Amino acid sequence: MAQPRPVRTLSHTAHPLLLALLMLGGCMNTPHPPPHPAAPARLDIPAPTTVGLAPASAQLWAADMAQALQGQSIAASARSATAGAWWLRLQTRQADGQVIPVYTIMTPASTPRAAQDGAGIAQTLWQPDGGGTVSPAILSGMAQDAAPRIASLLTGIQAAAMEQDPNSLKHRPARVFFSGVTGAPGKGNTALASAFRAAFPDTHDTLTHHRAQADYTLNCTVRVSDAPPDSDGQARQHLDIIWTLHDATGQEAGGITQLHDIHAHALNGDWGETAPNTAHEAAAAARQIIDRYSGRTNTPLPPPAP
Repeated sequence: MAQPRPVRTLSHTAHPLLLALLMLGGCMNTPHPPPHPAAPARLDIPAPTTVGLAPASAQLWAADMAQALQGQSIAASARSATAGAWWLRLQTRQADGQVIPVYTIMTPASTPRAAQDGAGIAQTLWQPDGGGTVSPAILSGMAQDAAPRIASLLTGIQAAAMEQDPNSLKHRPARVFFSGVTGAPGKGNTALASAFRAAFPDTHDTLTHHRAQADYTLNCTVRVSDAPPDSDGQARQHLDIIWTLHDATGQEAGGITQLHDIHAHALNGDWGETAPNTAHEAAAAARQIIDRYSGRTNTPLPPPAP
């Protein structure tokens, strides 16, 4: 998750603005946006039956793997592969006295799409009692080790699907319906909305007047509240400018919160340079959300070797 960072002062009466870019799904090392058609919408993880584990340990490995992938914002479930679903095959191989976990992402047609080795463990730890019961801590550690790399493969699969789709955001600008600004004092609603409409469009993103045609919908709400007086005893106000972006399904894709203090009622009339400065920062942050949420800048995973 991006940390708040100082940016230029919005007006001569304002304190430095703080811009916080809040991505959904919690703090992630690698964002994993909703899957694109022909990419995994969810991932089933059957308990393995060919790795020498007792049923309870096999089921626990699958459950730990699902939980670890959920921590990477992947819709994973420990269950048998269901019709139409991508699934993760859990296997092992032997090498130099170690058991090497092998994770293979399988298509709904049960063909391999990509594979990833995990960190090896000593053979003596895999079947310490000869009955295939492995320590839960080892299974959990294996899952936590593999999850980020499996998530990276899934990101590449999604990017490859987008690359092949001429209508995906890898091949055209994102269309954003901006519903405007509410709650701003003075002429802020009109000034801030106009400034954003001027600042946002570029070769990667555009605005549309038709909500039904939009890939994303953006709204902005301004909240004003009393703040403690400054050191000279002058009255101040908090100004919170909150931008929220939703995808075409209504799912929240991300938010931008701009916070600063102003002299009381300083923006009850014209906003001056405050509107374009605020809009410029918000537009840049909105583009970043779209980049990360859509996955359009991710590198496609090459097709499997023949």
